[in-house]
Amino acid sequence: MRRPGIKVQLMLLLIPVFFLLVIATLRFIPQFDVRAIQVTIQGGSKETPPQATERLASLVGTSLFTINLSRQEALLASISSIASVQLRRKLPSILEATITLVDSPVLVLTDRDGQAYLVKDQKLLLLDAREIPAWKKVVSTIEVPVQYAELMSRYRVDDSFLQVLDLVQSLTGKTTLITTIKYDNNSSNSFGKMVLELSSLHAQIWVREPVSAAHVQAAVALVAQQQKDALSFLSSGTSRYDLYREGLVRRQ
Repeated sequence: MRRPGIKVQLMLLLIPVFFLLVIATLRFIPQFDVRAIQVTIQGGSKETPPQATERLASLVGTSLFTINLSRQEALLASISSIASVQLRRKLPSILEATITLVDSPVLVLTDRDGQAYLVKDQKLLLLDAREIPAWKKVVSTIEVPVQYAELMSRYRVDDSFLQVLDLVQSLTGKTTLITTIKYDNNSSNSFGKMVLELSSLHAQIWVREPVSAAHVQAAVALVAQQQKDALSFLSSGTSRYDLYREGLVRRQ
């Protein structure tokens, strides 16, 4: 088998050098500087995370050919609310960014101002406080003690909280009377304490053990009827109900 001639070998060596020279030249042509960034957001809150906006804005004015796309994708993907990123050059001066946000079932708020988390792969991810309003529009919110949230962010979401997540997801869109959901695992039973606030009814439902969405819906309807009969809107106090699989108990 004949080996390639010297001219062929030389050409093969020169081709990469030629392309490097072309790219190096293009870097200094002003027409290829980034003048616009087109962002497509998929999933999650449907809004661009402020940290991503800031990162992308810093690239304006930079040559498309000096931007390391892989490095910038990695930097953007390190933002807690972002699942994946794809960047593309669109000649002569546009950078396209397709950002897929985390598919979190809920927003987890703590009793510390401005601290919130998303749920991903059974762990809590600390969220930039500026993103909280956007996420509140698209997912249910659960309030938990800050120590509990920090523990789950360091290790993993425990089984009790997974049961709470399942219940909250199954309730989405099925009742509008629940204004606040609180959960605390520090309780005498293994399930913990889940409190459903019904502000308009001046009532709370304390879920004492894992129940189905149907149980909660029936309990909310019963509380609404009882509070209506008792003219609760005239009272400043809050009535408490405990919900079990076997029934609903009024405590006060």
